[in-house]
Amino acid sequence: MKKVILWSTIVLGMLGILTTSTTTANAATWHKGVPTILKAGFWKDEDSKDYWGFDNRGVYYIDIKNVYSTNHPMYRKSGKSYTIKSMMKDHKYTYSTLTRINHNKFRFYYPHDLTDHDLYYTYLNRVYSLK
Repeated sequence: MKKVILWSTIVLGMLGILTTSTTTANAATWHKGVPTILKAGFWKDEDSKDYWGFDNRGVYYIDIKNVYSTNHPMYRKSGKSYTIKSMMKDHKYTYSTLTRINHNKFRFYYPHDLTDHDLYYTYLNRVYSLK
């Protein structure tokens, strides 16, 4: 009889703990800003002389003459991939996906423009200063 009471107490205790615990990590949750791994330095586009920059205020595309930026970035992580959602000046969202190859290299998928559904990709390599 003591064994039955002991096991029922353990089972009820476990059920109580499992039903009251909450999950804090959710892959579908959009986090504010950009991932920490992208904030250090600038990222050079492998196919051209263009650069990309990331911080909690926005995503920046830097070519020879201009700087283009988006605002209010949010991201979510799935395995080695990060999806960044950020707002353009005309209040439309753009989505970019970065897949981590190593600490200093990402495969970067981005839309050519907001009406184009084809994705283009390049590789971004980390540089610590613009040269």
